[in-house]
Amino acid sequence: MRLYVTGGNGFVGSNIVKVALERYNAAVFSTVHSRLPEGAPDLEYAPVNMVDPQQVLNSVRTFQPNAIIHAAILNNFELMYQDRKLAWQAYVDSTRFLVRAANEVGAKIILVSSDWVFDGTQVDADEFTPPNPINLYGVLKLVAETVVTETAENGAVARVSAVNGVHWFQPNSPLTQNVGLGNMIPAVVNALQRGQRFSVWEGDINMHATPGLASECAEMMLRIIQRDCRGIFHCCCGQRVGRMELAKAAAKIFGLDAGLLQTGPPDWSGMVGVPVPCDTSMSARYTAEQLDYTLPDINRILQIYHRQLETGRLETQTG
Repeated sequence: MRLYVTGGNGFVGSNIVKVALERYNAAVFSTVHSRLPEGAPDLEYAPVNMVDPQQVLNSVRTFQPNAIIHAAILNNFELMYQDRKLAWQAYVDSTRFLVRAANEVGAKIILVSSDWVFDGTQVDADEFTPPNPINLYGVLKLVAETVVTETAENGAVARVSAVNGVHWFQPNSPLTQNVGLGNMIPAVVNALQRGQRFSVWEGDINMHATPGLASECAEMMLRIIQRDCRGIFHCCCGQRVGRMELAKAAAKIFGLDAGLLQTGPPDWSGMVGVPVPCDTSMSARYTAEQLDYTLPDINRILQIYHRQLETGRLETQTG
């Protein structure tokens, strides 16, 4: 497999790269802003301006992948709303340029999308539930999904949900709680390991989801490629949980004091006035059937994550 990854030095991207290299023996190329951080694995990479169609096409032509995973995003809500043209270019135009390049070289393309394409009232939305985003991020992801499903000759969409786990290229980067459930587990664990109280946010934020462990999300995406699946897929676990339920489960698996957990109001820094979907839980049963994959529950995800932190190695469930 020759795999072209955008944003391979990001959190989700680092897991895609690691799983592709270690479990699928793939040759991997990653786009980067400047260079990969020290300690990154041996792979090809180069700076690519994702909103320049000729740069994107030239880069894909040079590497000649048989699969592309588009994981790069503009990960800044404040900037997204301040510069909507830039946001559109970063999410929609970049996807369009990659699809054109994929079609030219005959590569499969997977777009990494999000449970935030749903409005927060569509509980346990499955792969065929019509989306209804309520903020700009969700709209941009949905439009990019449509670009892939309507124009890619061989395309798939991998929606992830509340992603937690190890950033393999920056394992010591501080992770904090946000209005979604992504990074919730490491934020809780880091605080409780230091004996600090942790305030689990409550309010008009993302209160329920079906979290995914980044390495398991990556495994599911590689299976989409391996099995040449097409369409919409949900790359997450098999259990809907709330914020406090997730925090308590993390404390139990890591052997930490759940008595340090409390509730409190969210910090809206950088997201003032942005509507957030309350319940973005997704059903992934169809995806699991297509990929011959056993959906883990929350305890299983936490156990795998715990082992990854202890060993510094990629741990992936079998099945």
